[in-house]
Amino acid sequence: MRVLLVRLDGIGDAAVCAPLLLALREAGHEVGAALTTRNAGLFAPGVLIAEHVLERIPWPKHGSTRESTARAEREIAALRYDAALIASEEPEAYGLAKPIRRRVGFVTGRQRPLKTLWTRLQVTDAVVRSQRAGRDERHEAEVLFALGQAFAASGSAVSFASPSRDAIRLRALFSGPGAPPPRRGVVLQAGPKWGAVGVAASALAAAARALQPRGLRVVAAPADAAGVTAGLGLAPEAPPDLRAWVAALDAAEAVVTTDTGAAHVAGMLGVPVVDVFPDRQFAAQVRRWSPWASPYAALRASDVAGAPARAIEAALDGLRARS
Repeated sequence: MRVLLVRLDGIGDAAVCAPLLLALREAGHEVGAALTTRNAGLFAPGVLIAEHVLERIPWPKHGSTRESTARAEREIAALRYDAALIASEEPEAYGLAKPIRRRVGFVTGRQRPLKTLWTRLQVTDAVVRSQRAGRDERHEAEVLFALGQAFAASGSAVSFASPSRDAIRLRALFSGPGAPPPRRGVVLQAGPKWGAVGVAASALAAAARALQPRGLRVVAAPADAAGVTAGLGLAPEAPPDLRAWVAALDAAEAVVTTDTGAAHVAGMLGVPVVDVFPDRQFAAQVRRWSPWASPYAALRASDVAGAPARAIEAALDGLRARS
């Protein structure tokens, strides 16, 4: 069958769809994806039969531009998908899938009864999930995989027993076939989210200095590069696109990052991750968003802020001992 995966969110949100995407492809389905300019190009060439890319309207507004939405709708209609798995909960995601005969999406039950009622009218198969932190014991990859299980149960003649944690097979979705490159050094993914979780630029700079003997490479998005240079006193690598960024992560011995796209992509590549989470609802966030298929160490932001070099170096040493 030809299946459309709708994921109108960020890089990490798309990355945790990898076990679902792998199962669909290994079952023989052709998969296309509705993505945004933030996560389009994340998967290796040839993994998807098409990417339908929407340009999001800047926050705090919601939705995408009319031009990109109309283009995506035309492309989706032309490919004649048999089913849609809707992994995004915004109304426009359901609008993109509306012409497709079978539509599987999430509802939140009694937590949001009016939205649940509206959503049930948009889909042919509804999957219940919780939006309350700590209520769901599953990892986000397992939650998304439930879309495939509902798809299989509704007549796809394919079994979706459990999401794969095989980093070799998952890595191929991001880096293509073949063995990984020699993995050396530590990649520090820098950007404004460190400050948002409570780790000051001075603390991150101290960690960066301590990591230099380990072959440190600081990586940042091009839009964040100037701020990172000012905060750390180091000019970061700024990969020009997602393909180059994935290659930088794939070549690392370990990745140090906050809970963001770098953690989820490295986690699918099989690269060990030191993942820094905010203190608030720490255990629930780790359970839901930890790296999926690679070894990881989860740190509280307060521990890193208080003793950045010691906390991160100890986590890296622990990961090396486990590998």
